[in-house]
Amino acid sequence: MPLQVIDATDSITEMVRFLSSPVYEMMLSLQTLRKPGARAEWAASARAVLPPRLLRELDDLYEPYFNGALFFELAVDYADHDDVPGFIDYIRTMDPVTFMFYCVGRILRREQIAATGLEFDRLREQLMASGYESHWMYTKVPLREMLADVPAFQNRLADLWQWYWEDFFAGQIDSLRPHWEQALEDKAALLARLGGAGLLEHVTGKSELLPPLPEEYPVTDIVFIPVYLMPSSVYMFYGYGNITVLFNSERTEARLAELERNKQQLVSIFKALADGSRLDILHLIMHHGDQMHGKRIANKLNLSASAVSRHLAQLKEAGLIVEETQDNRTFTYKIQENAISTLPDTLFDVLHH
Repeated sequence: MPLQVIDATDSITEMVRFLSSPVYEMMLSLQTLRKPGARAEWAASARAVLPPRLLRELDDLYEPYFNGALFFELAVDYADHDDVPGFIDYIRTMDPVTFMFYCVGRILRREQIAATGLEFDRLREQLMASGYESHWMYTKVPLREMLADVPAFQNRLADLWQWYWEDFFAGQIDSLRPHWEQALEDKAALLARLGGAGLLEHVTGKSELLPPLPEEYPVTDIVFIPVYLMPSSVYMFYGYGNITVLFNSERTEARLAELERNKQQLVSIFKALADGSRLDILHLIMHHGDQMHGKRIANKLNLSASAVSRHLAQLKEAGLIVEETQDNRTFTYKIQENAISTLPDTLFDVLHH
C-alpha cells in the first residue's frame, strides 16, 4: 500500500488497521452463492460447477443460521487470515465452549457458557438475561440442534468449508486480490483525509464507537476488511476491545461517485420517458431517424413546433437521442441505442449498491 500522510487525526485514528482476508472472503462467498444480489453472474457460474450435494449441505447449514452470519465471529481472533486451511483446522479443533462463545456473538463470557453445560434451556436463559439487545437473535436460530452435539456440528461446518475451498474457492483468490488492494488504498486515503472517526462513519454510518462489550474492555482495535463477494454493503460486529468491519470492496469513492452519476442519469432518463408524446417521438426516430426533423415530427404527431422542440431538448438532455445535421441546415435525430440497451443493467447496478 502506498505511503499515506495522515492529515486528520482523532482518538479513533490510532485504533484503525486494515486487513485482507481470504478467510472472510470464503465465508461470505457462500452467503453470496445462496443470495447473489449484484453478484448473480458469479454465483451462477459457481453453482454450475459445484456438486449438487455441496450446495444442499450449504443450504442445510447456512439457511437456519442467518444465512451463515452466525459463524462470522469465529474468525475474529484467528491469527493468519491468509491461511484458510489453517482456519478450517482451527474451527475443527476448537473446544465446544469457545465455539459457542463466538456463535452467540460473545455476549456471554466463556465461563457463563461453560456453566450451562451446553444445555439449550440454560444457555437460552443466560442469553435472555444478558442485557444485550441482540440476545433475541440467538434465540431465533436452532441452537438446540447445534448444542445436541457441538463437536459434530463443528466438524460438519469445517467439512463444508474444506470441501468448498479445496474443490473450488482456492482457485478464486488470485483474481480477488486486486479488488482488496484497491479497496484498502481507497480507505487508507479516506483515513488520511477524514481521520478514524470520519472513516468509521463513512463506511458504517456510525459516528461514535459502540459501547464496550464487556464493560471492562474498551475499544482499542478497529479492523476494516474488504470483501468482494459480499451480499450486503457492510457487516460490523464487536467485543473484547475489537470492532471488525467487513465492507464491500467495490464501494470505493470512485465507485460511489459513478453510482451517483448513474442515479442522476436514470432520473433524467425516466423523467424523459414519463410522457406519451416523447415516447411517440422516440418511436418515430427509432424507425425513421434520418428523415425525422422537427417540423416532420410535429406534423406526424399533430404537435406544435414549440412542443416538439421542448420534447427533443429533454430527450437530448437525457442522452436518449443525438442531433445530426443534414445539408448543413436541417437537424435530424438518432437514437442512442447504448443508453437504452444498458438501462436495465444500470438500474440493477444502482439498486443493488
